[in-house]
Amino acid sequence: MRRVAIAVALALALAAPPAQAGFRDTCAERETHVICTGTVESFDGTALDTTLTLPTGAEGDGRFPLIVFLHGFLSNKSEYMSETAAGHNYKTVEFNNVWYAERGYAVLNYSARGHGASGGQIGLASKHLEVRDTHHLTGLLVDDGTARPRRIAAIGGSYGGGQAWLLLTTRGEGATQYGAWRSPDGKAVRLAAAVPQFTWTDLLFSLVPNGRPGGVTTPLGVPKLTLIDGFIALINTKLTPDLLRWLTRVNAGEPYDGDPVAEEAKVALTEDRSAYYQAGFFDALRKGRQRSIPVLAAQGWTDPIFPAIEAVRMYRRLRSARPDYPIGLYFGDFEHLTSQIKIPDMRRYHRIATRMLNRRVLGRRRPVTHAVRSAPTLCDPEAFGPVIRVRRWRALHPDSLEIELPGPRSTGSPVTDQRGPATDHVVIGAQRRGCVTTDLPDTPGVATWRVPIERDFTLLGMPRLELRYSATGPDVQLNSRLWDVAPAGTQTLVTRGAYRVVGPESGTLATAYDLYGNHWRFSRGHELMLEVTGDDSTFFRRDNFPSVITIDGASLTLPGRR
Repeated sequence: MRRVAIAVALALALAAPPAQAGFRDTCAERETHVICTGTVESFDGTALDTTLTLPTGAEGDGRFPLIVFLHGFLSNKSEYMSETAAGHNYKTVEFNNVWYAERGYAVLNYSARGHGASGGQIGLASKHLEVRDTHHLTGLLVDDGTARPRRIAAIGGSYGGGQAWLLLTTRGEGATQYGAWRSPDGKAVRLAAAVPQFTWTDLLFSLVPNGRPGGVTTPLGVPKLTLIDGFIALINTKLTPDLLRWLTRVNAGEPYDGDPVAEEAKVALTEDRSAYYQAGFFDALRKGRQRSIPVLAAQGWTDPIFPAIEAVRMYRRLRSARPDYPIGLYFGDFEHLTSQIKIPDMRRYHRIATRMLNRRVLGRRRPVTHAVRSAPTLCDPEAFGPVIRVRRWRALHPDSLEIELPGPRSTGSPVTDQRGPATDHVVIGAQRRGCVTTDLPDTPGVATWRVPIERDFTLLGMPRLELRYSATGPDVQLNSRLWDVAPAGTQTLVTRGAYRVVGPESGTLATAYDLYGNHWRFSRGHELMLEVTGDDSTFFRRDNFPSVITIDGASLTLPGRR
């Protein structure tokens, strides 16, 4: 029977009309599936390298629910492919083309334009380019009888995750609903579920954070210098000319606001590439004209590129527009640069994703709950858990720890601070993963406080920092680093943040912003150490303008559990 099933699947794979034969340039039999590779032209003629994995056997009309895997930046289609269902690394453990094909899905893996063996230039997850590529490829598979038009899911990691969010919040030409598009033959296609992971919802904030995470783009924030430098150095020939111009302008530094190239970059990185800024989707959702598309979003507490706020801001906005919106969150110690990545953590999350997809895409009857889950950050690479599960984001942190920090303390820019390069995630991540630690002494010119921990407290969320200060200089940065200092003196970076003030007024000023957050246990007998600096280079770009900052006092609120 199995030989017959494989033969049937192979026949179906090879029976596509010639116009779509690119998906099936070559096909090979496996025990449980058929795998086909090919080159397919996208909507604008760009050649995309594809792999299509099909189950052995078909029911009903022979169409399958379809999962599209969207890979990370500078990777390719193989990122979520495996020879076995079990997978071979943290990204593919029970989460790959074979795993889902064996469960009844057709699975499409393809290299994004400018990546792998695909042609074209990198559009940096543009809704006008990369998102349309996914519309086109999935539409072709609907047209050729492979995919069910209303049973399509997108799984995307990092670069691909930003596209997964955009597939949900945008619509193709001719579609009346968001999360929907038309196939090349005009058939209606729609997204059934999305699994964006360790990615952005606001690309501008991710690359150039200003400390105002609610869609405020002015002032332009503090560039993550070594990260953007790396982009330009590695792939400048593969970037579109506009992208290269925008990133180069950001890296040139202040003053930004009012500069035509900087203003153009703001729009490009928000309205064109970020789900949070798709106002039409949220308006339709709020007015009851838009269906809810289930989401499971995974975000890394320790991810220095895409911190937890990227998922939380979207969760808040979706639930604000529709209080029962079906979105679940999973937080762990993953994914970029210095984040640890533990197989048990990823396996737990992958199994939750599979249950959600089986329910929402396959139509299985087993109910799913769209809960909020969090695994703690543990420096021991072999340690994992326990995972906390609650119904809503706010329930993660029923308690708070409030700390008053007296002044005055002084900082400014420039500062000669060897602790800055010692916390550059790009530099450290090129050598190793894991907790960022140091035993370097305090730096003169960096405002520093140490507070003894008198009883155990678990940080579970984003700390809120309030500052009372005065400053000179046309442009000021108020960056922060929060540490856990062990009795032996080892300092472990728990979280950090960045905030920009343009043209500060004279006199005493007040501001408040959230640090990136973590799920971290502060133990009795340790010290909490907070640094505030006007110059957090090299990870963040040093301001072009010198400044002198006097902090008259500060308050730090840690959300969490006692």
